[in-house]
Amino acid sequence: MLLGDDDRKAPEIGRRGFLTFAAAALTTFAAPALVTGAPVQAAPLVGGVRRIALHNINTNEHFDGVYWADGNYKADALKRLDVLLRDHRAKQVCRFDPRLFDALARVHQALDSDEPFRVVCGFRSRRTNAMARRRSRGVAKESYHTRGMAVDVMLPDVNLKAIAEAAKGLGAGGVGYYPRSGFVHIDVGPVRSW
Repeated sequence: MLLGDDDRKAPEIGRRGFLTFAAAALTTFAAPALVTGAPVQAAPLVGGVRRIALHNINTNEHFDGVYWADGNYKADALKRLDVLLRDHRAKQVCRFDPRLFDALARVHQALDSDEPFRVVCGFRSRRTNAMARRRSRGVAKESYHTRGMAVDVMLPDVNLKAIAEAAKGLGAGGVGYYPRSGFVHIDVGPVRSW
């Protein structure tokens, strides 16, 4: 089931344009950090639109579209993303914090991947979270998944460690690296990593 094609297209900057942007961003953000020791800020998203591509591996649903344009989040796109990231076991939908989509878009941009994020887990109802806790001690009782603030993802064309490092570089929330399970946890809670 395809949930999110959008007629609007993000501007194509190509590899050379991306490298030019990356060099400018590095100069703008990293140079002061090297001189002052200040933390490096994440580069802003490029262009007047923000786009994201997700594939839920549990439901085989896809979203590839613009979720932010003209200075605002697009309500219809956010609703489609909420449905895509629903708890498919409990058949419950949660309103996701749109900052999570911004974080994913920035990670994807930093990694220059051609593939959509594969979503291993999005929203978890309290009941599903309790079931997951019984199976694994690595599941938090008050997981950000239950609040629509976390997602577990992977990219087929990028190794997990690179995804985790790019997400940590944002300083936008929590990042968990799970190489045995084959995913990286990204949330927009407090900044931390494990």
